[in-house]
Amino acid sequence: MLSLSSEVPLTMNTKKQILLTALMVFGALVFGMIIAGGLNLTEPTRAEEAVRSAVAGEEDSRSAQARRVERHARTSIESFADLAEAVLPAVVTVEVARIEESSGPGFFFRRNPFQRQPQGEPEPDEQRLQGAGSGFLISADGWIVTNNHVIDEADDITVRLDGREYEAEVRGRDQETDLALIKIDVDEDLPFLPLGDSDKLRVGDWIMAIGSPLSFEASVTVGVVSAKGRSFGIEGGPTSFANYIQTDAAINRGNSGGPLVNTAGEVVGIATAMAWAENIGFAVPVDVLEGVLPQLRDEGRVRRGYLGVQIRDLEHIEARYYELDEPHGAFVDEVRRETPAEKAGVESGDVILRVDDHDVVATRDLIDYVAALAPGERVELEVLRDTERITLDVLLEERPPQVAESGSSRPAPARGEGMDWLGLELRPLTANLRERSGLDRSQRGVFVSDVSARSIFAERGFQPGVVITGIDDAEIRDLDDLQAVAADLETGDLIRVEAVIPGGRRFFSVIEVP
Repeated sequence: MLSLSSEVPLTMNTKKQILLTALMVFGALVFGMIIAGGLNLTEPTRAEEAVRSAVAGEEDSRSAQARRVERHARTSIESFADLAEAVLPAVVTVEVARIEESSGPGFFFRRNPFQRQPQGEPEPDEQRLQGAGSGFLISADGWIVTNNHVIDEADDITVRLDGREYEAEVRGRDQETDLALIKIDVDEDLPFLPLGDSDKLRVGDWIMAIGSPLSFEASVTVGVVSAKGRSFGIEGGPTSFANYIQTDAAINRGNSGGPLVNTAGEVVGIATAMAWAENIGFAVPVDVLEGVLPQLRDEGRVRRGYLGVQIRDLEHIEARYYELDEPHGAFVDEVRRETPAEKAGVESGDVILRVDDHDVVATRDLIDYVAALAPGERVELEVLRDTERITLDVLLEERPPQVAESGSSRPAPARGEGMDWLGLELRPLTANLRERSGLDRSQRGVFVSDVSARSIFAERGFQPGVVITGIDDAEIRDLDDLQAVAADLETGDLIRVEAVIPGGRRFFSVIEVP
């Protein structure tokens, strides 16, 4: 018997076998480490970094995952039927009528909801013009939002809701944002839509438009947010304060005033206009509505702060001229007379960089900020004038109603001595040209009688009839002044050209001398 504690002597062969086995194990370990190293499996620094990152970023990872889940929930939609079913009961058709004297046949205008009599049919002394738009309830007691252009000049307004008709009364309207608030009297609580946050909309988000296009009530179309921040003047009305939402959800005549809702059933926009192209429609962001709603409800109109300047976005070439890193700021084309801006010392050609503590990246920043303030409040403007930054204190007044600017016909090309400069055909500014251009008798400058299509000025928007009055700090009173300035210019120079158009409005443009 061999006990566990017994020792067994090792033979030579046994020793060789043990040594060979140890060498094989050692070789296998070395080979495995080499292979593992090649696969980046044995780098302790990377492993430690990964551990530290996982621990330190655990909360961020959870937040990121939550955001991904939330995004997926918003965009993963099997059907819009439930959304439509929830929203439709609060959307109304707004029927309007106007009585006017006959003045000849008319047409169905893009912005005008009233339908005139067809061409060729006899007209009575008076006619009843009818039209329709859309709207939506924002409270259970019958307050309804629609477009101002839907109810503008209407003698009668009827709201159709779920087969019932109600007489409606205009309680507030705002031409600038094209929004209106109407009211119906009801004896029961009505369904209404909650207002969402249009600022959180992202390009590509799902959106639903509901309304009565071409009088087809309770029509639903679906699309996405195509773009945000579109600004333009709608045909038949002034430039709105709204930064329009652009969508490919179908918007047609009759949709005006209807809601755009997100997938949560919240109103994020008010359908307002369509383009003469497929899949391009525009809506006022609901954030704009929320900004004017209290005044519409309480006062029936909106009172806004007013500076009295004509501004535009700064361009890249102008940013180079003013030695700015980015084209940020609002360029002052014109300062209207007897306005807060003129009284505070704002001048044409200034670049407004800040208002109070807010940077002015684009004109929209300045317009929206000032318009949100009440008349009588003060704002501080940081202005870039040439290369000097100055601060101006402005006492705001109430913004007057917008009126259409009168146009002037373009004067005929002048005859007589002149000169050609950078593709411009220039003539002396005579008394006759001043009168025909609607300019003051004291106006001095050089008349542009023609602009070559290849000219750098054509690229910058110059047209015949413009009068050049200054280049940089030099006043241009006549052709001699212009020739003197032009003689010192070299290729690549950036110059600021001051000019006036027929009617007397001043503007500035920066060009690079070719």
